[in-house]
Amino acid sequence: MHLYTATGKNSFHLQINRDGHVDGTPLQTIYSALVIKSEDAGFVVISGVKSGRYLCMDIGGSIFGSHYFSHDDCVFKQENLENGFDVYHSPKHNYLVSLGKTKRAFQAGMNPPPYSQFLSRRNEIPLTRFNTPEPHRHTRNADVDPFDPHQMIIPQRKMPIGGAPLLRLQALWANMPQDPLRINQNDVVDPDDPHAMMDTRKQASPRFYLTGQ
Repeated sequence: MHLYTATGKNSFHLQINRDGHVDGTPLQTIYSALVIKSEDAGFVVISGVKSGRYLCMDIGGSIFGSHYFSHDDCVFKQENLENGFDVYHSPKHNYLVSLGKTKRAFQAGMNPPPYSQFLSRRNEIPLTRFNTPEPHRHTRNADVDPFDPHQMIIPQRKMPIGGAPLLRLQALWANMPQDPLRINQNDVVDPDDPHAMMDTRKQASPRFYLTGQ
């Protein structure tokens, strides 16, 4: 819901901003959407839907939004007026919740000052407006290169050293295809006749014979 207040000149909705500042906005916003929960009979706790802050009051009667709940500062007494409006005042500090500059202490039967009388209004903002993505917090990994944290440069493959990585490397090496010119590791290749074309003891591959035209 939204807390609406008005005079003959202006009208506002109470909003709790992201930074904790409390002010008024002519139109409903995601920061003027509020949750009002009953604490005890006649006492309520007001919080901002989007900001996630409680509406609180300091010793001087100034209102603010806080992530930390204090029973003395963040609980208000709700009083119903004959004109259909409500006022909220702090039982600890005794000031009225108001969007006006003047801070007034609550007294039974008093004429509340401007912008301290509120009507509860139904929310008219689409719920999708409240589901805005929040920034994700990333933790630095030990393998992140401080000079290339986003891996824009293709990293070089690291050579495994010792232990199981070395055994896996040896197994891969053993399964690699050997030189097709060698039958076994005991063969000796003549550098002057690598294909055994002149060795009468071996039969050279037919693909190395020259055919006459």
